[in-house]
Amino acid sequence: MFKQLKQALRTRVMGPRFVQQLHDDHHALAGLGNGLYAQQVPALRPSHFQPPFNAHEFSCYSQNGEDGLILHLLAAVGAVDHYIVEIGTEDGRECNSANLVLNFGWRACLVEMDAAAVNRARPYFAGLGAAERICLLNACATPENINEILAQAGAPAHIDVLSIDIDSHDYWLWQSIEAVNPRLVVIEYNAAFGPDRALTVPYPVPVTDGPLRRYYHGASLTALARLGARKGYVLVGCDTRGVNSFFVRRDLASAARLQEVTPQQAFRVHQRRSRYRDQAAQWQALENRPLVTID
Repeated sequence: MFKQLKQALRTRVMGPRFVQQLHDDHHALAGLGNGLYAQQVPALRPSHFQPPFNAHEFSCYSQNGEDGLILHLLAAVGAVDHYIVEIGTEDGRECNSANLVLNFGWRACLVEMDAAAVNRARPYFAGLGAAERICLLNACATPENINEILAQAGAPAHIDVLSIDIDSHDYWLWQSIEAVNPRLVVIEYNAAFGPDRALTVPYPVPVTDGPLRRYYHGASLTALARLGARKGYVLVGCDTRGVNSFFVRRDLASAARLQEVTPQQAFRVHQRRSRYRDQAAQWQALENRPLVTID
């Protein structure tokens, strides 16, 4: 009773988002501590036990737990060029590339269409001594121009990570990318479509006003899994907040013994949106909009 009262008071004073972040940080630190013990004393775990995918989540710069999941997967499949391409970075303070660039010395091609965000990102990375390692581009990435953008940026053909988060034609962008061959792909999915429907918004995306805008974007997890399979990737999981999905090149996943999962196994509801509308209501906001079925 006292614990529940203390939690309610803390939420009211600090706000739910801040309290949730404290909760996530606590679990991330606990997970890292457990992982350290497991590494140093392997006998603590039965030989048949493997921690769940989401046990590796933590955030240093990422929006959710993507930083930890990316490092977990890279530890399994290796990094060769130490290069990440991220499309949709905003000002760089909260993205999937910052941890690798700032804490691991990686190079990066960062693409962002908002000029004001790019202008904030340049001094941010420069102030942290990373300006020479990044190619920061103010551009609207489309299926027609993305390969030219990557070629002009000098991105190596065999990059380690590709991250796509543009809240728009994400599916069509990944489908069109041929200039780079990533080991790991992190791409946002739209949980409002549910775990079973293989759908994406069409390209170009029809203009949508009003409250529908927050739901009408991107593709379902099943649609992305089918695209990934055609491009030679397997789905290995999603973050617990229901935002990003993670794909590993099939040959690397097999060698690293990473388990492929189905969209139904990996799917997570979008936690923030689900506070206001349940899964059925989110789909109702979308079902009469123009959509493309992916075979």
